[in-house]
Amino acid sequence: MSSLISRRKFALAASSAGSLLFSDPLKLLAKIGGGSIAAFPFAGAASQSGSGRQAKPKVLAFDVNQTLLDVNALRPHFARAFGDGRVLNEWFVLLLQYSLVVTVADAYVDFGSVGRAVLEMLANTRGVKLTPDDAARISQGMLALPAHPEVPENLKRLRAAGFRMVTLTNSSLPAVKAQIQNAGIAQYFDESISVDSVRRFKPDLEVYRSAATHLGAQPGEILLVAAHAWDVFGAAKAGWQTAFVARDGIAPLPLGPKPTISGPDLKAVADAILK
Repeated sequence: MSSLISRRKFALAASSAGSLLFSDPLKLLAKIGGGSIAAFPFAGAASQSGSGRQAKPKVLAFDVNQTLLDVNALRPHFARAFGDGRVLNEWFVLLLQYSLVVTVADAYVDFGSVGRAVLEMLANTRGVKLTPDDAARISQGMLALPAHPEVPENLKRLRAAGFRMVTLTNSSLPAVKAQIQNAGIAQYFDESISVDSVRRFKPDLEVYRSAATHLGAQPGEILLVAAHAWDVFGAAKAGWQTAFVARDGIAPLPLGPKPTISGPDLKAVADAILK
């Protein structure tokens, strides 16, 4: 029985990440290109899935990295450390890959520790001597990411509409508190929820189930706002409503339920939520 459960967990993690977990990151990045973290064909104004409008959510739960904050701000640090800013893409792919690995293997460490380990692995793979200063600049840079330009104003709009708003991210609780404070958006959130409490990373279903219990809300009363197809997939499978922020043209994973809302940025998504 335990082996069957493990296989099911592994299948869920693999399907929610698509080919990300198993494909060669270098080949994946060759398709993506070097300008942004990820790019696949998807464009247009915000849309709503399904034949009818779902009930308005009571809670908005926001992913943070890439969704609200611009990870591309780290590119100069990678250019200095590796001689090529595009290495940021590879690092971020590996960071997501190995967060899934430690979840499936029941070997949880916090997201920052995964990021530092992957950075060291990447330096060794590329034959780069990573100095402590280089590593520190990247780690500290994750805590000082700027918000995407449209984020503050649209968080303000949603907050003014009376929504209960929280963050739900793979970052540790101290890290995400520093991130949203440094980005100047902390005032829009009631609280931040950490995956540390369940010792599993998104998109493991236990993360969403535990968060719903903590919030005292039914799954269908929560809407996840995220720029990651795997995050939207996991939340939808847990019964949440979802809003997909299709930054840089990324597309939702077609294996799972369609997002409740899709839009190219937070403004378009906020417009749809507030209709």
